[in-house]
Amino acid sequence: MTKLSKYLNYVLYLLLAVTLVFAGLFYFGGEIPDAAQTTPVYTETFLNWGKVLLMIAAAVAILFEIANLLLHPQAAIRSLISIALLGVIVLVAYSMGDGTPLQLVGYKGPDNVPSMLILGDTFLYSTYILIGGALVAILFTEVSRIFK
Repeated sequence: MTKLSKYLNYVLYLLLAVTLVFAGLFYFGGEIPDAAQTTPVYTETFLNWGKVLLMIAAAVAILFEIANLLLHPQAAIRSLISIALLGVIVLVAYSMGDGTPLQLVGYKGPDNVPSMLILGDTFLYSTYILIGGALVAILFTEVSRIFK
């Protein structure tokens, strides 16, 4: 085991421990009194920790991709093609989105507007397309192994 992987294991265990603490607070920290629905006290804290983990993961992925491009410039074309493919997927998903306001009984919030509805549809359709692509790639890989 290299020195770097040893440190990365410590960071992983630290993040896992902090996540377990937040999960324990969320599940066993009590509920907000007089709330219309059952609402744990630490819901916002738990969601914010998830956002922090997501931002850390995105930042690490971007930094390592930049470092990889600097160390291996001949692989830049493949990376640019994959970025362009993701852009096309997002554009296709955006064009599939519907901005028609929903008829929600009792909802008077600010998010039932075309821009937010199209954004939500874009995220959903992008996810569906990427999951479908992953399933097709898995199927192709397994079928191609049969014929080798």
